[in-house]
Amino acid sequence: MPKTRRLHFAAALVLGLCLASQTNAQPTTCTATAPAYSAPAFSGEAPSEGYQIMYHSMWEFIRDQYYDPTRLKNWQNMEHTYDSKVGTINDIQLALKLLAEASGDKWTNFVSAQEMREQAAIQKQGQVIGGLMLYRHGSHYKLDVIHYGSAAYGTSLRERDTINCLNKVALDGLQREQVDSLLRGNSGDKLLVNATSAIDGRQYEVELTLTAIPKPIVEAKLLPGNIIYIRMPSFASEAYINDFIDKFQDLSNQDAGQTKGMVLDLRNNLGGELPAATKFSSLFLDESQVVTQSIVRGSPTKPIAVAKADQIVAKGKTINSGTVQILRKLPLVILANGSSASAAEITISALQDNKRGTVIGVTTFGKGVGYKTQPGPIGGLMSVTALKYLTPNGNEVHEQGIDPDISVPVPANETDDIQLAAAIAKLKDQLVIKP
Repeated sequence: MPKTRRLHFAAALVLGLCLASQTNAQPTTCTATAPAYSAPAFSGEAPSEGYQIMYHSMWEFIRDQYYDPTRLKNWQNMEHTYDSKVGTINDIQLALKLLAEASGDKWTNFVSAQEMREQAAIQKQGQVIGGLMLYRHGSHYKLDVIHYGSAAYGTSLRERDTINCLNKVALDGLQREQVDSLLRGNSGDKLLVNATSAIDGRQYEVELTLTAIPKPIVEAKLLPGNIIYIRMPSFASEAYINDFIDKFQDLSNQDAGQTKGMVLDLRNNLGGELPAATKFSSLFLDESQVVTQSIVRGSPTKPIAVAKADQIVAKGKTINSGTVQILRKLPLVILANGSSASAAEITISALQDNKRGTVIGVTTFGKGVGYKTQPGPIGGLMSVTALKYLTPNGNEVHEQGIDPDISVPVPANETDDIQLAAAIAKLKDQLVIKP
């Protein structure tokens, strides 16, 4: 049976990075030789009826589960495209990968068993992955999201910037596997990134040193004026909700119950699972409100309601209802950026549409879909975009993102956290807190 994965953030090209230096010198020309690439090809062996049946079952899986059939252009033509070509295990795996790509949806993909083994081997060898995500947009590769703690988080690199070359190798025209090999390396290796700003067209370079990305943790501190700051790094596990509650209660105790407001930082939160986002949003909202709305392939829109204050259970632990009641009344500002995605966007839109807090920053990533997955017939995994989410007001998130209430873009060479400063100023103005 297909397994539903609500809002797991899939990535194609990932790299763990830490800042080494940034140069303002004239960017170098992308003249280095690209990594060798040999396009996968069918074996030419006689076709197997068994493999044809396997292929057809996956074709049906995508046809029946894909969230918007109108986006599957000429899907009927794909039904028998590879009937004469699938004669070996490698043939069927190649056919399934091409089938997923034919959907035209970057979140629908097939990962072969061999690719899974290769990724495991890369990690075992100590090579670094996780952090800077690139996707092909037309003929170019662009920076989609940035991990907190990676090099991009402290440099001029910004979401939506075009990545021209890596270590002087031009990316235009390269296959994903070639770009992946350029991104991958051992801890301590240098990577020169040549990029073009999506804001002003300025070309610039950043030199990075590869290193592992630290494990995401909930960060919290007490700010002047009795304001609590908490950074929620992920919704990949409900354990983060319990950590959030623990941090909030500790700071409230330090503040002797005088807390005036909260800054909730969801920047660079790539999301996670819908239940975690729903429960977290329920900490702040009234029980009569809606967290999000879901649509499953033409079905009527299904509102997902806020949980009752005394019925929020995260990873087997019941959240104290008294703490929930405090959180539901506390003045709130939410920080968001272009790397706030998926389940984080569900939370942001829930708080924004329900007028629960002010969103400050820039437009979010724009990923309002979830998946169903099915094991491949000879190993591997097929993921199909099968669900779409709307904001409580019924607005689209997918491929659009959520606009902030107060736009605060960060200039390329800004070193101060001006978005956090704006959030503090907003709360102080709202609460009439004097310095």
